[in-house]
Amino acid sequence: MTPRPPRGFTLVEMVLVMVLAGVVTLGLIGFYLNSQATWMDASAQALAQRDATTIVESISAKAREAEQVVITPNAPDTIITFYKVGLTDPYSFWWSQGPGADSLIHCGTGTGNVDDGPVAPTTVERFYFARDPALPILHLRVLEMRTTQGERLQMSTSFTLYNGPRP
Repeated sequence: MTPRPPRGFTLVEMVLVMVLAGVVTLGLIGFYLNSQATWMDASAQALAQRDATTIVESISAKAREAEQVVITPNAPDTIITFYKVGLTDPYSFWWSQGPGADSLIHCGTGTGNVDDGPVAPTTVERFYFARDPALPILHLRVLEMRTTQGERLQMSTSFTLYNGPRP
């Protein structure tokens, strides 16, 4: 009768399998953490873009109705006031930065004295407007926001005052 070979795994085989399993596990964990960080960055940027769009759409709605707009760029504040045909109460958007300010764009009736609250919850770093001297057009030169992940998002556009004076 021939002797049977020993059954089971040797210590070297077990260690080799454990090392390979550890390398595969570390690779999977690294892939998961990297994809999670990428998803968080993209999600934060999408939220900031949505908030920028909300701000632009809110300003656009008031600009379309307006007959006149007044820009008050008092550093560190910016106030944009829209005057509508036949209404005595204007509507304003304002942004303040500096000590005690929340750096959000607020809106409300009047010239910034009645606060309906912030238009969107994302922090704004720059908010500059200019009027076209010849046409009833308002230019948003820059709306710069910072995402919760620290990335900057910039937007610019123009608004037409449909009820404004025509050349």
